Amino acid sequence: MHAHYSFSVIVLSGLILAGCSTLPDGDRVASSTGDWLTRSGEAISAQSRRLAEWFGRDEASDDEAIRSELLEERQALLDEPYIDPLTRYLETHAEDPRYAEVLTELSRERDRRCAAIADKYAERPASRENLALYRRGYLYSCPAEVNAFYARVRQEEARRPVARPRPERASDPETDDVPLAEHDEQVEEALGRRKSNDCYLLFTIRNLGEAKEVCRTPAEEGDARAQRHMGSMAELEDQLEEAMRWYRRAADNGDTQARERLEAVAASRRDAGDEDAR
Repeated sequence: MHAHYSFSVIVLSGLILAGCSTLPDGDRVASSTGDWLTRSGEAISAQSRRLAEWFGRDEASDDEAIRSELLEERQALLDEPYIDPLTRYLETHAEDPRYAEVLTELSRERDRRCAAIADKYAERPASRENLALYRRGYLYSCPAEVNAFYARVRQEEARRPVARPRPERASDPETDDVPLAEHDEQVEEALGRRKSNDCYLLFTIRNLGEAKEVCRTPAEEGDARAQRHMGSMAELEDQLEEAMRWYRRAADNGDTQARERLEAVAASRRDAGDEDAR
C-alpha cells in the first residue's frame, strides 16, 4: 500500500471520529500587514495546490516530501515579523490534520507574540490614542489582549469627568472625549472568530481537553463545526446520546459530516438494540 494512501486513511479515520524577539509598532503593522496577507494568501493557495499534486503521486516518499514543504512554509511564517500572517495560516488550515504539527508550533508562536505586544502596551498609558493603535495593528490576531486594554481605557476614563470634543477639529470616534461603549462590536466579533478558530485548531491537533472547553461557547452560539466537534468528542467518550444531540444540531445547521455521523451513530445504536435510537 502506498504511503500517501496510508496517510489518507489515517486522516479520514480521524475525521470520522470526529516571532520574533522584537515586534513592530501598531502603525507599522497597519501599513504593511495587508500586502503581506495578500501575498501569504497566494502562497497558501499555492501550497494547497502543491499538496494536492503530491497526494496524486505514487512514490513512497510522498509523505516526506509533503512534510518538507510544510516545514518550509512554517519557517517562512516564523521568519515574518508580523502576527496576522500566522493567524491567517492557522485559520486556513485549522481543520486539516496533515498540518497538525505545524499548526501546533505556529499557534504557540502567535500566542507568544500576542503576549509580548500585550506586555509592551501594559507599559503605555491607557489612552484612546494607544487603544486606536492597538486595535489597528493587532485586533485581528490578538482580540483578547486588545479587549483587555480596551477595559483599561474604560476604567481610566470612568475615574475622570467627561470633556466635550474640541469644535475646531474633525470628529474621531476612536479618540473623542465621549464615553466608550460597554461593548465594542468589532472587538466582540474578533473575539468570537478567535474562539471558533481555536476550537477547530485544538480539535485538529487533538488537544481534546482544551478543545471541549473552548468549543462549547461557539457551539452553544450556533457554530455548526464547533457543534460537530462537540459531538465527536462526546462520541469518543462513548456518550452517544450527547453525541447525537450535538450532531443533530450541527446537521440542522447544514453540516453534512455531522449528518453522516448522526446517521452512523443512530444505526449503531439500533443494531445494539437501543430503543432511544429508534
